[in-house]
Amino acid sequence: MSHATIDANKALVLAHYDAVTNRHDPEAIRAQLAPDFFDHAAGKRLSAEDVIAHSAAMHETFADLSAVAECLVAERDIVAGRFVWRGRHRSPWRGIQPTGRHVEFRGMTFWRIQDGRICERWAEIDFVGLERQLRD
Repeated sequence: MSHATIDANKALVLAHYDAVTNRHDPEAIRAQLAPDFFDHAAGKRLSAEDVIAHSAAMHETFADLSAVAECLVAERDIVAGRFVWRGRHRSPWRGIQPTGRHVEFRGMTFWRIQDGRICERWAEIDFVGLERQLRD
C-alpha cells in the first residue's frame, strides 16, 4: 500500500472524528462510512443513520464535545489511534443525571478502510473513568 493511501486513510479517520464528535456533520458521516460498516464494539452493523443518531445523542449529553488524536498510526488498511474526548455533562448519561462537570476521557480505536470509506471499527473507550468523573 502506498504512503499516499496510508496518509489518506489517516486523514479520513481524523475527518470522521471531526464529523462525529467535533461538529456533528451528518452529510460527512454518510460519505465516510461504507454501507456495510461493522462496529465491533457494538457487535453489529451500523448504518450511517445509526452513527448520526449516536453523534446527536452524545452532543446532547455533552456540551462542547470534542475529540483530539493523541497518537495516530496506520499500516496497510488499518488506522489506530489514541484519542481524548472532552465536554461538559448537561443531560442524563447512562442513568447519571446532569452534573454540569467538565469531563475528559480517553480511548483507543482501530479503523479499517476499504475503497476510501470506513468499513470496520474496534474501540476500547474508558467509560468507567468517565462515570467515575460524573459520580464522584
